[in-house]
Amino acid sequence: QVYRAKTSSRNGESRDVAIKIQRPDILAKIALDMYIIRNVSPILKGALNLSTDLVGLTDTWAKGFVDECDYKSEAENAIAFQKSIVNTPLKDVVFAPAVLQDLTTTKILTSEWVVGERLDRSKQEDVTVLCSIAMNTYLTMMLETGLLHCDPHPGNLLRTPEGKLCILDWGMVTTLPNNIQIRLIEHMAHLTSADYDEIPGDLYDLGFIPKGNAEVVTDTDVVETLAEIYGAWTGGGGAASVNVNKVIAQLQDLTATRGNIFQIPPYFAYIAKSFSVLEGIGLSNDA
Repeated sequence: QVYRAKTSSRNGESRDVAIKIQRPDILAKIALDMYIIRNVSPILKGALNLSTDLVGLTDTWAKGFVDECDYKSEAENAIAFQKSIVNTPLKDVVFAPAVLQDLTTTKILTSEWVVGERLDRSKQEDVTVLCSIAMNTYLTMMLETGLLHCDPHPGNLLRTPEGKLCILDWGMVTTLPNNIQIRLIEHMAHLTSADYDEIPGDLYDLGFIPKGNAEVVTDTDVVETLAEIYGAWTGGGGAASVNVNKVIAQLQDLTATRGNIFQIPPYFAYIAKSFSVLEGIGLSNDA
């Protein structure tokens, strides 16, 4: 629960603040839910013949949910973002609310009250620009600063009266190691230059292909299939230009002949969640 309040001091000065108070027994409820999901994961993996480590994926999400309940950690995340973003060209257009550390505990978070409106509900002319700023901010977090905010739902992205973007709720974040950041940049470079022969190696290094399938992804038919799929996505015209049924059929053919050679690495689940939500906000603004 989040409440609006005012601080007080002996000299009579006050400021508006947001006080976030943790619900009782929330950790126990999260633990029970994740315990059930974790026990079901191996059964689901076997039933669907998946290569993805569902238990590892569940553990990653569980850690995120537990970390989200530590409000001191959330405060540190917001502070870390603010310190890192001031060293980028985005420093004057995006920010996190200032935290009052002396009024923050593991179960109570106090920060400045930010006046603003939800980005997805704003009718201001600069919303399209702010959507682009949001995307650039998340790319900067992913590829430069390494601390990625993983909960960009519409209620956490505000447009301030000054036309700035405020990102709320820093409880759920993920940290991307430098080697993954570099490999992601290299992968994007290979996509941009249509160097599709490098794609299988990229996917392997990024964890999308299990270690046991390292040799399989270098086979000619796999490389050609991936090149055709990536070529369709990067050839212009957006998603509408892609023959989805053909892509699905190609992947099914690969699975039939090579087995299920792909997986979703746990860290990428957070990335996918963040950018899919951002895309949804952008599309709703264009509608």
